[in-house]
Amino acid sequence: MAVSARSLHALLGRTDNDNLPARPVGRPNVLPFVPRHRTLDLDYPNLATRFEPETGILWARMKHRERACYTPEIMRDMRDFQLHLRDLWAGASLDECPIRWLVWASDAPKAWSLGGDLQTFTRMIRAGDEAGLRAYAHLAIDILYDNYVCMDLPILTVALVTGDAIGGGFEAMLTDDIVIAERGAKFGLPEILFNLFPGMGAYSFLERKVGPGLAKQLVEDGITRSAEEVHALGLIDRVCEPGGAEACLRELVAESAPRFRTIKTLRQVRHRVHPVTRRELLDVVDLWVDLAMRLSDNDLRRMDCLARVQERKRAGG
Repeated sequence: MAVSARSLHALLGRTDNDNLPARPVGRPNVLPFVPRHRTLDLDYPNLATRFEPETGILWARMKHRERACYTPEIMRDMRDFQLHLRDLWAGASLDECPIRWLVWASDAPKAWSLGGDLQTFTRMIRAGDEAGLRAYAHLAIDILYDNYVCMDLPILTVALVTGDAIGGGFEAMLTDDIVIAERGAKFGLPEILFNLFPGMGAYSFLERKVGPGLAKQLVEDGITRSAEEVHALGLIDRVCEPGGAEACLRELVAESAPRFRTIKTLRQVRHRVHPVTRRELLDVVDLWVDLAMRLSDNDLRRMDCLARVQERKRAGG
């Protein structure tokens, strides 16, 4: 029977594996890391990745071919890329892993991501395809949670926001360790406008970052905010001028190099003290699916209007 590298690593790492030597109490099994030399430069239909060995930056650029949102196609590419990283570097220490920064960027001129694929949502809801909508939602949670935990690799993630991050795009941004945004980018959670809520992690991540009161306000007011306003809330680390995001990123990488280990450890501390679990995210998104399947015709028509914006933003409109 063929076993993938991911599956083999998972089997070997089980704590009930009788073939592993006894371990000191309180310490996990630590397997020797075997380097794998497959490429990090990939060209998916909806995602392109490129590795810079000299900086440790791994670029992941969303192509947004059809709509400036998380279509099922781009989500499949993103998930395959995440699993590829796990397969390559599972078990690597900081000294063994060449990657330091996984940077999510976008090729759409005015959109980082406008979130969930509203065209797909309305089609599934009108067809009564609850199973399909739930499968989409659960895949989104897999992607966002794995980004939140950095695929369990000794790296940090960055959202390089050069255009609007709306709805699920805002949610995805919240899972990154560092957010760099250009002035002019807009941020918001508009789901309440069509009687829904951002169900793929917004409240969970916001509650940990800004507290329950402000998290509730951001989820329920439907207001679009500027990069400067979101920076003032503590949700963006650096705001730069239009066209300056990459230079700002490189400046941050250079400044952080001497203390990267400390920065990464502090991130682990925050996640340990205020964790977000995958189970929590799945429970919430299941509530989102239940509510979405009961939206009215008027709600779906409002969603249709925003779906057209997703198409225009892909073309720079």
